[in-house]
Amino acid sequence: MTQEKIWFNDIIKTMEPRWVMSSMATWAVWMLLFIIWGKLQFVPLKYLAWILAILAILFFILFTIFFTIRIFKFPQDIKNDLSHPITANFFAWIFISASVIVTIIWNVLQPLWWCINPELISNIFYYIWLIIGVLTIVFVPFMLTISEKVDSKHAIWIWFLPPVGLFVLLFAWNFMYINHNIWDWIIYFNSLLFWVAFILYFLVLSMIYARLKFHPLPAPEVAPSFVIWLAPVGVSIIALNTFLGVLKWNNIFNWDLSVVKTLISIVSSMMAWFGIWWFAVTFLILSYYLIKKSLPYTLWWWALVFPVAAFGISFKFLATDLSCQYICIFAAFLGFIAFTLWVVVFYKTLVWIITKKAFQRPKVVK
Repeated sequence: MTQEKIWFNDIIKTMEPRWVMSSMATWAVWMLLFIIWGKLQFVPLKYLAWILAILAILFFILFTIFFTIRIFKFPQDIKNDLSHPITANFFAWIFISASVIVTIIWNVLQPLWWCINPELISNIFYYIWLIIGVLTIVFVPFMLTISEKVDSKHAIWIWFLPPVGLFVLLFAWNFMYINHNIWDWIIYFNSLLFWVAFILYFLVLSMIYARLKFHPLPAPEVAPSFVIWLAPVGVSIIALNTFLGVLKWNNIFNWDLSVVKTLISIVSSMMAWFGIWWFAVTFLILSYYLIKKSLPYTLWWWALVFPVAAFGISFKFLATDLSCQYICIFAAFLGFIAFTLWVVVFYKTLVWIITKKAFQRPKVVK
C-alpha cells in the first residue's frame, strides 16, 4: 500500500506541463488528418483521426486532473518550474491545448452535430484559458526578467511557446466568432494581441539567433525543440486568415478588405516560405545530432509533432488564400510526417511509462 502511494506521488510530482504536449500534438495531428480526409475522401484516415481524437481527449482530461493535484500537493515544484528559464515556457502548452480544443469543436464536432451545446463548451474552455493564457504571457516574461538565473544560452525554441499560445488563442476565438458572433468588443482586444504576438515572436527570434551564433549547440536532450520554430509560422498563418473571416462578418475598423486580404496573402506567403526553409534546415540539424551526437528520448520528443502538424494545417488556409489547391499536396506530405512522428513518440512514451522511467524527476538541462 505504501509503495502504491509513493508511486502515485511520483506521478503527480513529475507531472510537468511538458506532458500536456502529448494532448496538443494529438489534437493537431487529428485535425490535419481530418483535413486531408476531406480532400482525399480516404475512409481509413477518417477512422484513424477519430482514434486520435479519443486519445487526445483522454490525455487532456488525465493530465489536467493530475496537474491540478500537483498545484495543491507540490506548490514549491510549480514555483520552481515558473522561475526556470526553460521550464516556465512549457506552461503555455496548457492553454494552447485548450484553445486547440475550441478550434476542433467549431471545425469538426459542431458541423457533424457531434457536440452538445458547442457554444457553452467552447466558451468555458476559451474564457478560462484566455485568463490563464494572458496571465502566463505576462507573468512568465516578468519572472524571467527579474530572475538572475537567466542566461542568453537559455534562449532556445521553447521560448516561442508564449507567442504561439497567443496566435492559437486568437484563431480559436476567430472560429467562435465566425460561427456565432459573440462579444464584438473582443475584436479590439484581439487586434492588440496580434501586435503583441508578432512583436514577441520577432523578439524571441532575434534572441534565439544570437544564442545560436555565440553559444555551442544545445544539449541533445533538447534538440527536438528545433522543430518548434515551425509552430509560430503555422499558427500565425491560421490566425491571420481566420481574422480576415471575422472582418468579413463585422468590419469594425472600416478597413478596405481587399487591401487587408492582399496584405494577409503577402505575409502568409512570406511566413510559409520561411517555414519551408527552416523545415529543411531542421532536418539537416537533427540529422547532424543523430550522426555526431545523439537524440535520447525525453518528453521533448513531443515537440517534434505539434509544430509539423500546425504547419501542415496552415497550408490548407494558404491554399484557399492563394486559390491554389496544389498547395494541399504539401499539407498531405506534412500530415504523413506528423502522424509517423506521433506513432514513434507515442510508442516510446508508452515504453517510458511502463518501465516507470517517466516518473523519475528529469535532469534539468542547462
